[in-house]
Amino acid sequence: MARTSLKLDLALDKVLLSNLPKDGKVIQVHKLGLSEWCDTTRYDVELPTGEISRFFEKRAYGPDGAELIAGHWHSESSIYKFIPEFFPRPIATGTYESNPDAHFFLMEFEDMIDDVIPGPETYMAAPVALQLRSLGKSPTGKFGFRVVTRFANLSQQNDWDLSWEVWWTKHTNFILQREEKIRGPYSEEDAKTKQEYVDRVLPRYLRPLETNGRSIQPALCHTELWPGNVKYRLDNVSPLVSDSNALWAHGEAELGLIRNPRYPLGKAFIEEYLNKIPISEPEEDFDSRNIIYLLRHQICLASVYPNEVKLRDVFLDNMRLLINRLNNEEREQKVA
Repeated sequence: MARTSLKLDLALDKVLLSNLPKDGKVIQVHKLGLSEWCDTTRYDVELPTGEISRFFEKRAYGPDGAELIAGHWHSESSIYKFIPEFFPRPIATGTYESNPDAHFFLMEFEDMIDDVIPGPETYMAAPVALQLRSLGKSPTGKFGFRVVTRFANLSQQNDWDLSWEVWWTKHTNFILQREEKIRGPYSEEDAKTKQEYVDRVLPRYLRPLETNGRSIQPALCHTELWPGNVKYRLDNVSPLVSDSNALWAHGEAELGLIRNPRYPLGKAFIEEYLNKIPISEPEEDFDSRNIIYLLRHQICLASVYPNEVKLRDVFLDNMRLLINRLNNEEREQKVA
């Protein structure tokens, strides 16, 4: 078990200390304040050799905190197994002996360069490697994830399903119902748009992935690759990725957030991914699927930030775009 200096003895829990290097000494504790949803702390540990090792802790409280920490632990640990060169090493998770209401996740600490977004090739290196190495290796052979994860402070249900269309439709209904509960009811017209999107658009653009002799295999996805979670290491060359919300999914689902105009990413980053990963068949439906995957992120953002009034309008406009696209397809088919 690591030791602490006398000034730190009362602040550090025995369970946490037991997961730091044996015979090390905690010499500094830095409160980082990096998250709205959990406490974040860096521990500097002096080893018997005199070397300094640094560790990063996420800590949250109560049942919600336990769920948040479990989601982070299982997400980061699962992804680390496939792409360890892109992720800090997860070390341990547990509950404080001194406070059974406090739950933590400990990993190695790595410095990153803030305020610089890596270029497309560097930025997309981790999701490309994750897709290539994890494809077809879902522990159940199904889509979903082993535990509930969190989008910010919101629980994400991840029940397993063999069908991607079924999984995505259930998940979409779940996040739409949650958004309505948080933000209030829809107008009659918007409610119709929402239902038409679920009933018509989702089967039209997802079902072809798994019919007419086609199939897709689950790949492990990060799903939270916004610029705050993808940064350069201090070498200003290699990328470091963090804070995943892992999901065994159709690999293209990773690109939904990348399309979101809220972030300075977009087409060049998507093209970089597609240079390495073939588009799923039917290829002509890719853009529509990409908007569907974008919509998940936009609906969740509307739930996290209910005071940003326009966020609901943003995702409803994208639903209408897809509905109009489908209507045009159907008219063209009738003419043909």
